[in-house]
Amino acid sequence: SNMPVAAREASIYTGITLAEYFRDMGLNVAMMADSTSRWAEALREISGRLGEMPADSGYPAYLAARLASFYERAGKVKCLGNPEREGSVTIVGAVSPPGGDFADPV
Repeated sequence: SNMPVAAREASIYTGITLAEYFRDMGLNVAMMADSTSRWAEALREISGRLGEMPADSGYPAYLAARLASFYERAGKVKCLGNPEREGSVTIVGAVSPPGGDFADPV
């Protein structure tokens, strides 16, 4: 992608926040996370620029926690203020590792 690194890293959070907004309105939302591997590469670039200690394949040590916290935001909820109103977020994540190497930690 030719987007700036910070924009690639922030885009997944923007997407899930918008999905949660519509979920809280009582809608059922399907979110397609185009490439979580490109998001992880952006995290790796930012981590490297900050001088953080890398883990597997140069990815930051907190990669697994960030992936988990992203996917944990999916699910069905009863909306506050109106218990009859329910909404949900379903995340469909796609992984396209560089070079097709599925041994990549993402």
